[in-house]
Amino acid sequence: MTDKEDKTVRQFVLFCRTALMYEKKNYYNEQRNRAERETHMEMLSLRQSEMIEKIFDTYHADYFSVMGYEIGIIDGDLAQALRELPDKKIQIVLLYYFVGLSDREIGEIYGTGRSTICDQRNNAIKKLRLLMEEMYHGK
Repeated sequence: MTDKEDKTVRQFVLFCRTALMYEKKNYYNEQRNRAERETHMEMLSLRQSEMIEKIFDTYHADYFSVMGYEIGIIDGDLAQALRELPDKKIQIVLLYYFVGLSDREIGEIYGTGRSTICDQRNNAIKKLRLLMEEMYHGK
């Protein structure tokens, strides 16, 4: 091996060592930052752990299909109350509250005016409220 080739090999080895050293530092910094941001499940309060269960437990969700959207409702009582409504009102409520469409946009889908959709949505919410109160209070 010539001196020039030997120098090139040594430079490459030095470059590799430097790259690995910085990669190691970045890895440990990332691990330290992650440890500062994350909390172990055992350290959560009861309320926080219940919230996490609701967020991640979609296996037991009731799904409604509305205009090509698959909407999962985790609260079983709400899903049961929604099933008591006519299909159109279910769709209006889900499109408004879960998909985020405005009354005008929903009205365009159904070929009706914004105020009609608003009235139907408000009536559906009143009916849902009554159904949910009946479930909770046993009326």
